[in-house]
Amino acid sequence: MGILVVAAVIAAGLYWLVLVHRSRRHQAPGGDDRRAERARLAKIAALMLTGLGGAFFLVFAVGEMAGGDIAGIQHLPPAAVLGALLWLGWTRPRAAGIVLLAFAVLLGVAAVVTVAVEGVRLGESWMVLVIPLVPVPTGMLFLLAGRDERGQC
Repeated sequence: MGILVVAAVIAAGLYWLVLVHRSRRHQAPGGDDRRAERARLAKIAALMLTGLGGAFFLVFAVGEMAGGDIAGIQHLPPAAVLGALLWLGWTRPRAAGIVLLAFAVLLGVAAVVTVAVEGVRLGESWMVLVIPLVPVPTGMLFLLAGRDERGQC
């Protein structure tokens, strides 16, 4: 239950950061300044979420390997993938958003197949079905940033 509360707080914070927050530096009535500011904020929020995911895996890798367990190396490939997504999101946010949303669809299909094969009831498997939702907000933020950087509505 605590994870859901943290996720709701993060989602509300991102909503405020991207959609509600009005920059005090740009007071121009034109839409270009506002669009550029919204793209910048969306990109920063998406990069922060992606960086938190990479840091999560790196903490486990370093912690396990510092404790003498070589199995901690298994956490490095996901950290590298998230590092590549950080770079892609910085240079081409629209492409990073598409990759993350496609990844969410693949995770969703894998979760549904896992639940169906294992014969687990939905009430017992809600956590497995929540996992595919993790990349969705980040992908949407990257798409929003890419759209606003290109000047599209």
